[in-house]
Amino acid sequence: MRKTLFVKIAIIISSALLLLQVLSVAVGSYYMKDTNDQERAGELASLIVLTAQTYVDLPEDSKKAFARRLKYQDHLILGRGNEHLDKSGAIPLYYRVVARQVSEQIGSPVRVVKQADRSERYWLEMTLEGQHIRLGVINKRRPEGLIPKVAIMIMGAIALIAILASLYLMKKITRPLEKMAVAAKTIGRGQKPEPLEESGLQEFSDTAKAFNQMSRDVHDLLENRTVLLSGISHDIRTPLTRLALVTEMLPKETDDELQGELRNVHRDIERIVTQYLSLTRSLDKSGTESIVFSELLNDVIAELTFDTDQQVMSSGDEDVVITTSTYALRAVVVNILSNALRYGDDKAVEVCWKGDGGALEISILDRGTGIPDEQKEAIFQPFYRLEGSRNISTGGTGLGLAIVNQIARQYDWTIEVCDRTGGGTEVIVRVS
Repeated sequence: MRKTLFVKIAIIISSALLLLQVLSVAVGSYYMKDTNDQERAGELASLIVLTAQTYVDLPEDSKKAFARRLKYQDHLILGRGNEHLDKSGAIPLYYRVVARQVSEQIGSPVRVVKQADRSERYWLEMTLEGQHIRLGVINKRRPEGLIPKVAIMIMGAIALIAILASLYLMKKITRPLEKMAVAAKTIGRGQKPEPLEESGLQEFSDTAKAFNQMSRDVHDLLENRTVLLSGISHDIRTPLTRLALVTEMLPKETDDELQGELRNVHRDIERIVTQYLSLTRSLDKSGTESIVFSELLNDVIAELTFDTDQQVMSSGDEDVVITTSTYALRAVVVNILSNALRYGDDKAVEVCWKGDGGALEISILDRGTGIPDEQKEAIFQPFYRLEGSRNISTGGTGLGLAIVNQIARQYDWTIEVCDRTGGGTEVIVRVS
């Protein structure tokens, strides 16, 4: 079980309330039993005094029958004087209380002695009207149970109510936090979440208002960035078109090297603009459709290897179908595969895939120099390039993997960069 705030606080409060109930019932039961023992001790003392007085007043020929009836009706035994007593044995408080009350009623000392061969029998010795009397008590000890059944039932009911109340309270406290966590994840994917309820407790209401304002600010910032990048990229296309037109209209006697350089500049700027437009487009979640991945991959491979001899070997189930955004999936494959071709030391690149219940796992493997562990996260930052120069012909624009990262976060896909056995890099994309 996950250690959520709800579970942790609920356990703490429920345990504290349960412990309090146990202690309360235990203490109450103890005092309740103590009161009952006092009453029982008084009743037994009165019975013993009455028995002793009756025995003294009876004629000798009636005392034997009286002793027999006393044993079976009142569970008292008249001693004969030959009992084996343990004079050093400890006497429970209950019997000491009985002896004290008997002594108070007859006005003479009373001694309690334990029978040596009967662990549950205690004798009270007294002198009444000049006669020595010894009375044994049978099965009059205090019950062993600490808490009565009724008290246990009451304790269980109170504990259940306390636990249910604490669970309800904790749910009321943690529900806004759970909604805020979901909204925060939505913002992290570049989307705008539903506004949180700005009601309830003052602390939660203020937090929800601040969070909603932050959500609006982040959304406006992303919108402004998208509009800015899209506008700049679009505006640059006009001079680019003019540059291409001027290059093609140069006189024939113009130096061929100069014309080639102009075309290269045009191509590089066109590539940058295309990447910027792709970045802005990745911020907008487009519709989904069913895609046969093998067909999409074949189109991408044909596009990326049109003017190169570098090979791309593919293997996987040709019939795998994934339902997602065509643009998003194509952009991810294009950018990762183009990096593998660029940094793969002109060696063959492998693409493997497999489908699993509506999900798709794609592995793109190259035999390049690999990526240092400390840079495997940094490569997904905008404009970050492993190649140190700013030459786009050798290192690209630095936006390709940033676009991949943006799309993956938006669609809840995962990307893992690993070292390939035997050298090179393996990038695993899990599409769900």
